[in-house]
Amino acid sequence: MHSPQNKNCRIPVWIIDDNKEFCFILSEALNLSGTVECQKRFHSCKSALQALTTEDSPPSVILLDIKMPKMSGLDAITSIKSVTSATQIIMLTSYDLDENIRTAMNRGASGYLLKSCTPVEIINAIEKAQKGDSPVDPMITKRVMDAFLLQSSENRYFLTSREKDILQCLASDLTVQDVASKLNLSYFTVDTHIKNIYQKLNVHNRQGLVTKASKERLI
Repeated sequence: MHSPQNKNCRIPVWIIDDNKEFCFILSEALNLSGTVECQKRFHSCKSALQALTTEDSPPSVILLDIKMPKMSGLDAITSIKSVTSATQIIMLTSYDLDENIRTAMNRGASGYLLKSCTPVEIINAIEKAQKGDSPVDPMITKRVMDAFLLQSSENRYFLTSREKDILQCLASDLTVQDVASKLNLSYFTVDTHIKNIYQKLNVHNRQGLVTKASKERLI
């Protein structure tokens, strides 16, 4: 497992975003600062992950978009952290949906910014993440505080209403196809929800899921 190393006084940063123009403009702005250096830009999560596995010195901070081709930024978080656990991930996206925020933070992101942020705000967030803080866009700070710092005992695992429905079906011993038919969803959609439920409850199979859900009174 790699650990990021900063050989100079500037914070090494990678940008992962499929918008090439945005990547270039942002990297130029970061490099004009005296504290941050954009070392690499990637336009897919898979290419960034491949580079991470071969890099001796991964970045201290990664700016990661959500909507990406083939592998989304949300799906990439866990893979990135498995390669370089000390690298801080800041989501930088146009999407401020509560579910995206919850998923990103649950999977290990350190911060969440909207692309409406100025370069100065992004640089400040990078500096905060480097110090171990969790920078969050001011536009969504209150919602994040409500969701993460004031966790309710009724939904401490942040299950969505759809995930709760699927969990109930799984507890009734329905197959994935049965669940899909009952909830009028595709097999792929149900399977994706189930993977998210497994991750949120930190279980690895249906028996473990049902046992923990019952113990935690989720079903």
